[in-house]
Amino acid sequence: MSGPRSAFLWGAATASHQVEGGNRWNDWWEFEQSGRLPYRSEEACRHYELYESDFDLARSLSHNAQRISLEWSRIEPIEGLWNIAAITHYRRVIAAMRARGLEPVVTLQHFTCPAWFTRGGGWTRADSVRRFRRYAGYVAAQLGADVRYWLTINEPTVFIKHAYVTGDWPPCMPGSWFKALLAMFHMCRAHVAGYRELHSRRADAMVGFAHSAPFVQPCRPGKLRDRLAARLRDFVLNDICFLMMGPAPRRVLDFVGINYYTRQLVVWRPKGAAWLFGSECTADHHAAPRAFNTLGWEIYPAGLEGILRRFGKYGRPLMITENGIATSDEDERTRYLDTHVASLQKAVDSGIDVRGYFYWTLMDNYEWTAGYTAKFGLAAVDRQSQERSPRPAALRFKELCERTRHPGG
Repeated sequence: MSGPRSAFLWGAATASHQVEGGNRWNDWWEFEQSGRLPYRSEEACRHYELYESDFDLARSLSHNAQRISLEWSRIEPIEGLWNIAAITHYRRVIAAMRARGLEPVVTLQHFTCPAWFTRGGGWTRADSVRRFRRYAGYVAAQLGADVRYWLTINEPTVFIKHAYVTGDWPPCMPGSWFKALLAMFHMCRAHVAGYRELHSRRADAMVGFAHSAPFVQPCRPGKLRDRLAARLRDFVLNDICFLMMGPAPRRVLDFVGINYYTRQLVVWRPKGAAWLFGSECTADHHAAPRAFNTLGWEIYPAGLEGILRRFGKYGRPLMITENGIATSDEDERTRYLDTHVASLQKAVDSGIDVRGYFYWTLMDNYEWTAGYTAKFGLAAVDRQSQERSPRPAALRFKELCERTRHPGG
């Protein structure tokens, strides 16, 4: 890619609980200790200690940016009590990125919440917006001068699904449809509050949120019911959170973070609590053979271009804040990178304003209910020695970063 802008961001993404280790003050740690999961994060990748060497790795792979998240529960372990040591640590983390020529892209909340927040009702409480705003304001005051790119909340729709619909994530309330809607509304309003706090400290801040954006299509385009179910599912997954931000979401979004992994082919079936939204078809009865990663997500590179076109309608720059594959086949990981970056190129060539691409993830980490079984990393991690070993795809990504430093037409 070549063009007039020189600030295109190439890098990898991580999240605090998944890599830092020892996040004892959040709801996920409590969930893990309850015995309801076969996996515990424990020391994770010890990134809290090893962040400098991890950033050295990123820089050696020609990345010019890094997406991280702050651990809210470290910064505010008790409501209203700020941990100076934690915010000082994150200031050092950001300085370490800057020293290596890595542009920080910082997420305020990536799935985990302080245990006190979740025990007190979490996102279902109206004052959750005030609590998040207080946290965002504190972080903005402490770190705002050092960070331009911010993501307020990561994948609210994914969190809502797992917390209140399937109930396999904290606070573990399956089938709580009303609470799901209420929590979604509060998370969207919290984004607006966070946006305003971050801009109050830095006028040129670029603030967005990371949206999980599946490419939704009807399984049988000739069937009206499949088309209607797919349309409704697409609305719920890809539109509703923007509408909840208010009548003019463009005013509270400087860019939209796109987390793209998969396509959902929707077939209508008249059963189940969510029958209106159809079911995902995982059968291989289509003209082109379908491939799936180790988590059962379809690998569909063309969907990235489709999603970028879809979200271009908001008239805001886009940034691919996550895109990656869980696999044990390293040839497949390299093909995934090649095909998805090619899909990105098509979107950019057609005039879509994309400002960055972050592969998920820099290194194998704790993947929530999948524990350490899902291997997304550009680098493998030895669980005993904590040694990072770049995979072939990491070197291929290095070539892509170096060849396509600038986006454009």
